Amino acid sequence: MQYNKYSMNSYRKYGRIYGSYLFCNKWLMINDAKLIRDIMVKDFHIFPNRYDMNLGVSPLQKMLFFMKGDDHWKRIRAIVSPAFTTGKLRSMMDSISGIADRFVTNLDTFARNGQTVDIREYMGAFAMDVISACAYGVNVESINNPNHPIVVNARKMLSVDSSVSNILSILVPPIARLFRLDPMDREAINYFDKLTNDIVAERKHAIKTFQFIAKKITDFIQLMIDNEKSVTNLDINSNPSTDHKTVADHMLTSDELTAQGILFFIAGYDTTSASLSHAIYYLSQYRDCQQKLYEELRSTICRNTGIVSKNYTQSWRQWTKTS
Repeated sequence: MQYNKYSMNSYRKYGRIYGSYLFCNKWLMINDAKLIRDIMVKDFHIFPNRYDMNLGVSPLQKMLFFMKGDDHWKRIRAIVSPAFTTGKLRSMMDSISGIADRFVTNLDTFARNGQTVDIREYMGAFAMDVISACAYGVNVESINNPNHPIVVNARKMLSVDSSVSNILSILVPPIARLFRLDPMDREAINYFDKLTNDIVAERKHAIKTFQFIAKKITDFIQLMIDNEKSVTNLDINSNPSTDHKTVADHMLTSDELTAQGILFFIAGYDTTSASLSHAIYYLSQYRDCQQKLYEELRSTICRNTGIVSKNYTQSWRQWTKTS
């Protein structure tokens, strides 16, 4: 909060663009939405790198979010991007729908008893469940199982404190690297590393022994396993002389897969729970908008299945434009 006040005061004093120092590092502070959009999108090829903070010696260094925009970043992005196509995301909707139904059921108890609910806590649990299901294919039901290993270790990993390790990793990365400090809980990182490797090994074994379940599992890890299988089969069948390095260039390593799985939590947990919590709060304050949204969603429900139609996107966009 203090940093926010400092930023606002500097903005009022110096304008939308001004220079600053962090120790010996020069910073250019930009508070212009159009210019920021140009830097992040249009001119991304000129500004491809994020701040080079210390990430320790864990797999976090292989995380797409923190990597430098070089050939390694391009390779991983090319492998991961197909997992986020409309078709792939739509195939995960069954898991998300089940989690959403449980979320509503949990809130019904408060509604029937007229009790106040801590919506941020429940939205946090909802985000945790969705990420666990979509990234690892694990159903944690975190609101009822707060001590589930995934929940405990994710919270350890996402907690922000004022430890020396965190401060040096962000403010003075060279010193943090010199002392081999980790900005996040090492035990939590190791847990997700082991979890990822165990899930991959279990599913590959199931495929080899023809024990894979009839209903296809759709989550990030499975999509990466499918990619590895298709790349290996394609290269071997089309060109038997293809070397192992060429095949490996089109697959994620163990550390890279672990890092991208953790990225789901870092990039998706707080952003999702905070955005949905704010949306629900404002809908509770503006009942007319709440009713309008309710009627819009009701109009998209398929009469045969009782669920929201997959073709509601266009009407939803129209509603957001006119609201």
